[in-house]
Amino acid sequence: MAHGRIQAALGKHHYAFIKKVGEGSFGAAILCQHDTDKERDTKAIVKMIDISRASKQEKDDALKESKVLASLKHPYIVRYRESFNEDGWLCIVMDYCEGGDLSGRIKNARQSSKIFPQDQVVRWFTQAILALKYIHDLHILHRDLKSGNFFLSKSGNIKMGDFGIAKVLECTAACAQTQIGTPYYLSPEICHGKNYAWSSDIWSMGCILYEMCARKVPFDAPDLKSLIHKITKEPAPEIPADYSVGVRNLGKELLDRDPNKRPPAAEILKRPVVQEMVRRMLDEVKGEAGEEEGDKPPPPPAPTGGAAASGVAGPYGSNAGKYTKGELVEYYSETHGEWLPATVTAANDDGRVQLNVKPGVWISLEIQGAKVRPRQSAQAATPASGKPPPGGGSPAHRAPEKREGALQRQASRDGPAPRGPGSSPARGPSADRRGRTPQGRAASPAGAGAAGMPSARGNSRGRG
Repeated sequence: MAHGRIQAALGKHHYAFIKKVGEGSFGAAILCQHDTDKERDTKAIVKMIDISRASKQEKDDALKESKVLASLKHPYIVRYRESFNEDGWLCIVMDYCEGGDLSGRIKNARQSSKIFPQDQVVRWFTQAILALKYIHDLHILHRDLKSGNFFLSKSGNIKMGDFGIAKVLECTAACAQTQIGTPYYLSPEICHGKNYAWSSDIWSMGCILYEMCARKVPFDAPDLKSLIHKITKEPAPEIPADYSVGVRNLGKELLDRDPNKRPPAAEILKRPVVQEMVRRMLDEVKGEAGEEEGDKPPPPPAPTGGAAASGVAGPYGSNAGKYTKGELVEYYSETHGEWLPATVTAANDDGRVQLNVKPGVWISLEIQGAKVRPRQSAQAATPASGKPPPGGGSPAHRAPEKREGALQRQASRDGPAPRGPGSSPARGPSADRRGRTPQGRAASPAGAGAAGMPSARGNSRGRG
């Protein structure tokens, strides 16, 4: 893969090459800097997929899949920014996660003989399951869930990424025909040559839960034949006694050899140990990194003080730029679908502010105009309807559809995902409106962070 060709292709779209962070049979993952963002030190990962020898149908499928992936908006999914074709490359741009991947964290813990506290394990697992339910509700299978495909934001939150072989299901299809996945995380049914379904992703999550607790994969062997024997014939190992009965029982449920007995993501979120973490996450008001201002650094300086505020659009524009440190306000959270009490922790001369509910994030005047208002009475602070602020702001600032409230209710919004081979996903307009690849075709690679690229289509991947 010629370095000069990569730089030329990226340069046409204003991305400056920094370094290569991954490479595979289809292309490379490149850490880049957009040339308009140099002062803000924002970086991105560009996955460059070689489609120069692909058929027209394969190219169309890859483009369609990249558009679907770019449409995913969730706090615990790596944000996809854009995609473009250039000189035989399909380039998919996504956020760069500075915290590395979960696999690296587990490796470091193993080498230092440390275990992760249960709180940390359950927090990461809960964030991952919330992301998994979100994509399953959209009829998307990840198909390569492993610790190396979960990335850590600067704030330490888990983000699902590298949908390199994700597959959008057609409305009438329950399972994808291709059998692709990382061997250590393959489910028994896939080892037996059956179709990949929602429950196969759940098995992989069981492997990841065990790996976080034991600091090693649950099934390991010197060769593929021995590995398949272990997965299909030998008892699944139990999570160490360092963890609670609730965590250990959850591991058993997810690693059940019968795919029909594995709980879907919506049911997992109802397990007491997970439900309690969801409540705590709500109380802490963390994990909002998926909103439009997310983990971004401060925007470019805006006009100062009242001059700026006077021209700010939105229902609360008259107050934008006037807040002072220590002032009590309310912030409209799109993640939770409601107003949250907040305190201004910092304010600068440009009128931008930081809030305790979004630590380290400078909130622009525009966002203040749409989503920040002076603290009201307790009764008015959180409308029972959970509706977005009056006026709604720009489309990017509007709240998602009505939720029953908070993260745990997101889990039951559309009911449990279909389970097991042979089951059919619920029909609905969401799948029809989104791009779909033909059944049995692997999708275009995409991902984030310093992850490697997918191997050849249809082949299993090693642990790397």
